[in-house]
Amino acid sequence: MIEMADKLKPAAPERIPLDLNEPTTLVEIYEAVVRNHPKTNNLNYKRDGAWQPLSAADMLGRARRIALGLYSLGVRKGDRVALLSESCVEWVLADQGCILMGAITVPIYPTLSAEQVKYILNDCAARAIFVSTSEKLAEIEATLKECPVIEKVILFDSDGSTGLMTLEALEARGRSLEAGNPQLIDELARAAKPEDLATIIYTSGTTGEPKGVMLTHSNMVSNLIDSSNHLEFGENDSALSVLPLSHVFERQAMNMYLHHGMSAYFGSLDTLGEHLREVHPTVLVGVPRIYEKILARVQDRAAAKGKLNAALVNWSIAVGQRWARLKADHKRIPIGLAMKHRLADLLIFEKLRKAMGGRIRVLVSGSAPISDGVALAFLGAGLPILQGYGL
Repeated sequence: MIEMADKLKPAAPERIPLDLNEPTTLVEIYEAVVRNHPKTNNLNYKRDGAWQPLSAADMLGRARRIALGLYSLGVRKGDRVALLSESCVEWVLADQGCILMGAITVPIYPTLSAEQVKYILNDCAARAIFVSTSEKLAEIEATLKECPVIEKVILFDSDGSTGLMTLEALEARGRSLEAGNPQLIDELARAAKPEDLATIIYTSGTTGEPKGVMLTHSNMVSNLIDSSNHLEFGENDSALSVLPLSHVFERQAMNMYLHHGMSAYFGSLDTLGEHLREVHPTVLVGVPRIYEKILARVQDRAAAKGKLNAALVNWSIAVGQRWARLKADHKRIPIGLAMKHRLADLLIFEKLRKAMGGRIRVLVSGSAPISDGVALAFLGAGLPILQGYGL
């Protein structure tokens, strides 16, 4: 499937930037982060109970070493490199490393079965695969033997006891190659063109076998730049990342965080409340189900405290929804409703905003339509939700 598709030119024409200084490749996006937003905490991850920061310079430095490490293994421009991992800082670094040296990243959902993983690896003819843990590798190890094109497996989280290459060892190879040929990584990175394939993302397969969707640098960057023109984010913003990077929605959100100089924190849906209170993000990107569950949790906790609390929360939500509907339609809000909304805000909504970190400016929802009721409830609580979608 992919082999045949590769013989075709991408259908979309190359996008010509309106601003000549505007980036046209993902390589330029990553390099601009270091130049324009040299912060100490562009990426943040939690280890041993504490948040660890990664600066823009260290991020790009590690990505460059990963790129050279892959090159030292024989990976070349146009080769496919699969990425089977939960969302984490290593996911972003491996993706950037592939992009910098011209390899095509093929993200794979870590929840897929071994047979599904095997199908994707063989269909895209991946030469190497990044895997998050030894446990995850054990799930697919048997089927990897049926993937003849795979030459190297690189583990993110390993002490080296498996005998397989670790990410640390790959970076060490890259560092060694860089010392002997310091110009190589720049030559590889500069070879990227807007029309080059950047990634192949496989569909869910609900209409048969998964299909490999080919996205170029231009596809990714034009989407990023054009959507950025409608948003006001900056270095003072921070985002909690909880959706899977395997999906293009969160992956593009991560690129947007970096492009705007925001601080991105790798969180978890299992500990969403805890991470919201620790990180105090100004931006959260989610799917409708996340916001539905947050709203349901507020109502459930109120119900657990008694009928009066439950009635108060439900009344406040209803008031907020009526207020938000008029606000969204730019209609006059009656003084009586405005007073009720103010009371609901003092009694309920202020607590909800505090529970979500206290600094949320924008919530984003994607992947499926969000119901009017949920969107209006959050808007009424002073937590506006933007809807994102892709074509």
